[in-house]
Amino acid sequence: MRRHRLTARGALFLTLTALLFAQAAAASSDATIGTAKVPRLVFPVLGAATFTSDFGDARGQGGHEGNDIMAPRKALVLAAEAGTVKFWTTSARAGCMLYLYGKSGTTYLYIHLNNDLTDANDNRGTCVPGVAYATGLRSGSRVAAGQPIAFNGDSGDANGINPHLHFEVHPDDGGAVDPYRYLRSAKRLLFSAKPGSTFTLALTGKLVGTAEEGLELELDHVRSWPGGRKIPQAGQKIEVTVPFDALIEGVAGAAGLGLPTLELLEPGSSVTVWTSPAKTTFAAQTGVKGALAAKRVVLKK
Repeated sequence: MRRHRLTARGALFLTLTALLFAQAAAASSDATIGTAKVPRLVFPVLGAATFTSDFGDARGQGGHEGNDIMAPRKALVLAAEAGTVKFWTTSARAGCMLYLYGKSGTTYLYIHLNNDLTDANDNRGTCVPGVAYATGLRSGSRVAAGQPIAFNGDSGDANGINPHLHFEVHPDDGGAVDPYRYLRSAKRLLFSAKPGSTFTLALTGKLVGTAEEGLELELDHVRSWPGGRKIPQAGQKIEVTVPFDALIEGVAGAAGLGLPTLELLEPGSSVTVWTSPAKTTFAAQTGVKGALAAKRVVLKK
């Protein structure tokens, strides 16, 4: 009888163990299904921004369900992927808030958007296009990946704290997952413009080096036209093609044209590169090699 009882208990133990492993496998499978749909994102803030792995940190209302992206007040906030937006304006805690229902099935939450009318924390604005949301945007509008959808701020219970975007990722429109790895691998845009429109950039930074077809630049900031908007981009590296007839200015005793003169520039030199007018493409916005061509390279003394 003793042996029989041990065998029965062993069988029960094995059964329970199998059930636990099955549940764990199912949970793992569900998590994989949920996160597998999240595409490579466009970084949701244009220009200089910092963030940490603060998902799950203690908050007054419970665990933190997103990452806080620190950025200047009224910095452009971008669509992380193509989808449809919905305004949410009735939460005192969230302040001005936006949902982005991504094409992949992932939902993104943008919280603490701008409610200031000046460059100070005046709280005089409301959650409307032109203040919290991008001018001309409506709740229900379809947006492209990288399209401006809002402005960074400190509305809701972030009032008086450094402006930041609380950003959440909800695969399959379900529970929140840690956005950190998606933000780390996200594509950062150099500038924002309507696809197909003509743009010109002034790229200011330090020369990393030259190559057969152009130069590599470590950016400090970008100015984009039309508009002349200044966008801090400290530390981002890009390659710019330099055609033979590009004008090189500020190099003493040089002919002033094309690559032969460019090779006289020393790494670490401060330069501004003016790009040739071109049509806005996603490749140009992300600074893909070959997408930007210099018209002028100006050595800054």
